[in-house]
Amino acid sequence: LVSKMVSSCAVCSAPASQQCAGCQQIVYCGRDHQRQHWKTTHRRECHCYRVVENACLGRYMVATRNIRQGEVIFRDLPAVVGPKMASVPVCLGCNRDLFPPVGQTDVPNRFFECSRCGWPVCGAECETAEQHRPECSIMTGSSYRPKIYPSWDDPSKRESAYCVIVPLRVLLLQNHAPDTWDRVQRLESHVEERLKSPLYEVVRSNLVPFVRSVLGLQQYSAETILEICAILDTNCFEIRLPKRQTKVRALYPLGAMLSHDCRPNTKHYFDEALHMVLVATVDIQRGATISTSYTQPLLSTLHRRLALKQSKHFECLCERCNDPTELGTNLSGFRCPECRKGIVLSAQPCNPQSVWRCRQQNCAFSETTTAYAARFTQLQQQLLSLNRTEPSEYEAFIQQHQSTVHGWNAFVLQAKYALIQLLDRPPTVKLEQPDSGSEERLHRTVELCRDLLDVANRLEPGLGFFRVKLLVTLEKALATLRHCSPKFCFA
Repeated sequence: LVSKMVSSCAVCSAPASQQCAGCQQIVYCGRDHQRQHWKTTHRRECHCYRVVENACLGRYMVATRNIRQGEVIFRDLPAVVGPKMASVPVCLGCNRDLFPPVGQTDVPNRFFECSRCGWPVCGAECETAEQHRPECSIMTGSSYRPKIYPSWDDPSKRESAYCVIVPLRVLLLQNHAPDTWDRVQRLESHVEERLKSPLYEVVRSNLVPFVRSVLGLQQYSAETILEICAILDTNCFEIRLPKRQTKVRALYPLGAMLSHDCRPNTKHYFDEALHMVLVATVDIQRGATISTSYTQPLLSTLHRRLALKQSKHFECLCERCNDPTELGTNLSGFRCPECRKGIVLSAQPCNPQSVWRCRQQNCAFSETTTAYAARFTQLQQQLLSLNRTEPSEYEAFIQQHQSTVHGWNAFVLQAKYALIQLLDRPPTVKLEQPDSGSEERLHRTVELCRDLLDVANRLEPGLGFFRVKLLVTLEKALATLRHCSPKFCFA
């Protein structure tokens, strides 16, 4: 942050005290030099964050000034965007899902294909799309032509041929965008750990020879190709834009600098231009770490940490993970089978071998992590086996386990949230003439939303997606009840 002892104008180096309000990192001797610097340089560099580094977190972002709730922190363009490793057919020009051409009986089983490289695209316009040109040139010069055809029986069929596209686009940055290539190469990869996995044996056996031999890109070593794949797997974000029929992955240089926290202070979304837009969900104090979350809020500590270890290759040590009660929710716990009063929680949540003990005074019940994992694997399997379109099955699950675990146990909460989404479906009756069943569903929605909002206030406060979704659903249910029953009133 700007030193109060030595402050000199960024333009003329004279003593200065007028601070840039945007970043609070630079001072000026007066407004003239501030305007001059803004026009020539500082407009591109003025941010409310800076990237720092330490041995524990690596590189991460901290706030350079107080950031208000709801404030946009940055908009980041992707360094590269494209299909996931295995993807449904997508256009390499505009990233939209592809659908078989209708009414063209002469080619009923083919997509429109790029006239040069043969990869499926939307049409002639997408053949020349900027993001497709580099790989198109390389593919055209090879003998390879993909065999990706419409699957009428299974439209969701994923094609493994797409695994080459995004790594290839990164490799080709070295020639047409060297600055971006340098930024990407400096990102964390965890490649040593990833090389031990079966997936990377497949990458080594298939993708590496495809790039080097089939495409003839001998200048890229096997180590470089594997490193790029690991960088992508560590840092890419999945983009889902249903209205655009888009589901791809993208690498954002600024997004990759965000530290993970299971109780994040930001959320992000992707606009129509595929910018990543980062928004503060709560007030962030100057000097605080700017964080995001790569997991779901209703997962238990054991499951969150396992997912992060498997996908991102790091051990989360955030406040929530270190707190046996998970910020007062007891989300990982279950009701003690001996005293029936206490909640059984891990003594050391960040230690996979920790014993689990009842928190009730004078109760000696305990069990191993292995026993705990077996208990909750059974619960998880039961939850996953439910009919996802049938509210009564979720109700039965909740009623069955609220007494044996507790109402805020992770799996009970997941069932409640799934039930909210089922009950929130558009009514099949007119609002002016609701039946008793419709009104009952609305009352149940209100009850569940209020219950989960108490959880969200602890785990994802402020403007987090989970809490906002609950608030919107709650307000919609309340408004419908008021409309249907004018005498109805909530305290």
